[in-house]
Parts: sequence; C-alpha cells; structure tokens
Amino acid sequence: MGYYQNNLSDFATGGIELQESKTLKAAILSNLSTNTIAGLPASSTAIVYATGGTYPGAASIETVTTPRGVTLGATFLVTTDGAGAVTSVTVVNQGPNVGVAAQTIEFSLASLNLAFGSTGITGALTATIAGGDLDRPSGIFNEKKPALYVGGTGDIKLTLASDSQPIVVKSIAASTILPFAVSRVYNLTSDTETTATEIIALL
Repeated sequence: MGYYQNNLSDFATGGIELQESKTLKAAILSNLSTNTIAGLPASSTAIVYATGGTYPGAASIETVTTPRGVTLGATFLVTTDGAGAVTSVTVVNQGPNVGVAAQTIEFSLASLNLAFGSTGITGALTATIAGGDLDRPSGIFNEKKPALYVGGTGDIKLTLASDSQPIVVKSIAASTILPFAVSRVYNLTSDTETTATEIIALL
C-alpha cells in the first residue's frame, strides 16, 4: 500500500471514502439548534472544543497536540456579539470524513469558559449538522500517502507522492487496488477527468 506502518506491513489500517460528502465544510455551521448562551465576553472569538453530541469527528483538548493528519478532529471558532451571546460557530479544522446530516455537536459550559477565559457562563450550545454543512474530503494528503481502492470502472486524475504534476490513470477496472502512494486525488465533483467511482484512500 501507499503508507507503511513501522513494521513494514502493507496492510491498510484505515480508509477514507473520497467521493462521499461527509466532511464538514470550513464555514459557519448553518443550524445552531440550541443557542441560549449568555455571559460570554462581548464581541470576541475563541477556539472551542466540542464535548458531546452524536458527531464522532470532533477534536478534544487531549488530541489537539496530535500532528496534523487525517485523524485529527474538527475544531470550531465561536463568535459572540456585543451582548456576549453566540452569533456563529465556524468550522476551522474540518476533521475526518465521518459526518452525517442530523448529527449534533455540543459545547459544554466548561469548554466555553476555558476557551474564553470566563466564569459564570449560562445556557447551552448545540449545532445540528445539515446536509449543506458537508462536502467531499479535499483529496490532499500531506502526511500519510495512501494507496487507492477503486470500486467502479473509470479514470482517476491524481498526483503520485514524489511528483508535482498530476497524471490521469485510465481505464481502471472495477474492484481494483492501485498499489502506489498518492499525495492528491482529484475527487471533487468539479474534477471531471476523474470518472471512476467508489474510490477509497487506503491508509
């Protein structure tokens, strides 16, 4: 495979569905389904770590020092208005490709107090993910360089790990594993040269 473990095994230990829209967009979350927070510093911003909810891809304070890579979770920027109420929650680090509409992201009062250096915050803050909050993963691999599994016949535009320019690998048969390391897969809907489907990055 493209990424080797310390024991030089070529078995994949993780995968990313490159054509599934399960990655949080780096944008403002559209639905703060519970937003009764009061007492935050006025007109301020802070990085806040999610502490609950059904979305499994959020970073925690314990994982923030993990080297940036496909397993580092999503982080969020909370913005307040002049009265100290929350006006928006913006995705900063997009996290892994595991999001599904209707999942929730909760922020505890303790997490908000820690982020803003405050005490005495009241209320509750929960975001509910909408379909429009999700996109395909970028297809760019800065750390681990995956091999690819291709479920559906077609072509893939990609950049090999040691190259700077992309190539198009043509006429790939269904259910094929491409045993080379890639630094980028052109997997977005706008990447029309990629016609293969069910592409999974194997890590």
